[in-house]
Amino acid sequence: MIFKFFFRTISDEPDKMDNEFERNYLNLINKYLVFLFLLNLFYSIFIVIFFGDAVISTFLTIITLFWLFLMAIKGKTGRYRKILKPSIIFVFVLLIFITSFFHIYTFKNAGVEYFYFSLLFAIPFFFNFREEPVLIMIMALIISVNFIACLYFDFDFLPRSKFFEAGDFKTVKLLNILFSIASFLVDISFITQKDDLIYGLIKDQQMKDSTIEDLQKTNTRLLKQQMLINHLTEDNIKEIYSLAESNSPMFYEKFQVFFPHFISEILAINPNLIYSELYFCALMKIDFDTKKIAQCTNSSIRAVESKKYRIRKKLNIPSEMNINSFILKI
Repeated sequence: MIFKFFFRTISDEPDKMDNEFERNYLNLINKYLVFLFLLNLFYSIFIVIFFGDAVISTFLTIITLFWLFLMAIKGKTGRYRKILKPSIIFVFVLLIFITSFFHIYTFKNAGVEYFYFSLLFAIPFFFNFREEPVLIMIMALIISVNFIACLYFDFDFLPRSKFFEAGDFKTVKLLNILFSIASFLVDISFITQKDDLIYGLIKDQQMKDSTIEDLQKTNTRLLKQQMLINHLTEDNIKEIYSLAESNSPMFYEKFQVFFPHFISEILAINPNLIYSELYFCALMKIDFDTKKIAQCTNSSIRAVESKKYRIRKKLNIPSEMNINSFILKI
């Protein structure tokens, strides 16, 4: 309940999304950002309280507020999809160099190098191994180069902390190890949740494809039954299809000859159907899908879907029922 209230306070965008996968994925991203927010907040508070390093604490606090800013951005998975990936890459590279800086800043004695592994394990959450193998290898290479460089070079031109004493390093190192372990476990948890979402999406798509295939078989069977009832020959079928595909003005007239009772039965359900809607019903009667209707009427798929939606409303077709199957049964 607390997390839900927090999410809605920062951004209520997921609640307004119709696509379940997009909604769940955005919620997962926001949860991950909350984790980064809490980690940086706790770390910055710890540094300023125990070591008095206000400069570093301020810097970490700014990063903390950056995670909240990302949460508050609306449309980051939709409207900003094109710049989302470059932004993630930029943030990743920035965090790698920040880790390298702190490794040097704390005299290489505070265990900051463990955060390289946290970044390494966070890569699978934001990137896809199958689609972006080269990008993942580059990111891993950047992390490795920074880790090795900071291990073997002193970088004397970079500043060193004036707030850490010799006895502080053990405490900070233990803290960094614990943070790194916690970050690793959380990364694994979020990667698992992401994989579950993708697996669920694949299963849903397979079920939808199977349902569409079953509907197509059912519709073909219904169409054949209707053609047998109306005593249509192969030549009749070819003629009506040819007229429909060429968007011929003769199609509607020929259709009424071949299916003499269809239009009257449709109008009996709702007499307020206009000519263009009856024309679309005639195309669906010969089992034309949305794409085929768009092609033969020189319309966009969105326009056809809108027209079919209005027909569905006028004929009171249940939302769970395929409109072509309904039309074919008339």
